[in-house]
Amino acid sequence: MEKIKEEFISESREQLPCVSKIITSNELLDLIYKGESLPQDNRFLPIEEGGVFKYFNIDDLTRTHNEKKFYPLIEVNKQVIALSELEENPYQQKSFWIKFVSVDPRYQNLGYASKLAEEIVRFAKKKDFSLESSSRSEEGYLKLKSLFDRLTKQYSVHYIDKDKKL
Repeated sequence: MEKIKEEFISESREQLPCVSKIITSNELLDLIYKGESLPQDNRFLPIEEGGVFKYFNIDDLTRTHNEKKFYPLIEVNKQVIALSELEENPYQQKSFWIKFVSVDPRYQNLGYASKLAEEIVRFAKKKDFSLESSSRSEEGYLKLKSLFDRLTKQYSVHYIDKDKKL
């Protein structure tokens, strides 16, 4: 069944029906652990252990139950296929750091990163927060820079774009 789904995704290049939402650290822990002591969804493990979210670190999540972190995500068929992390900037009031944006490789190039970016910008607008680009990776920065530039202008959200030496 999974193989058929993968083939459909790679051939169709169409965005599948999805749900996007933003959850707290505790809600993400519940989603991953489902009341057990070990993760019940291995897709959240490190990449080398079978995880799918390139920049997500489950150890960071379990060590720091941070009330100032939010996790925008997209679900397809009740499975998380795209994930991001926003953290309130401790040095600037009413500002979120965009820590990462990651899409399950089976769902990449289908528009989910763009949908997730729009969810992030709408959330910042609703909270009256600015956004600051992540310094996690040059690759991610390059892929998302123009998208966040466009969306933050569209939604009138202040965007702090760190001066990157590319």
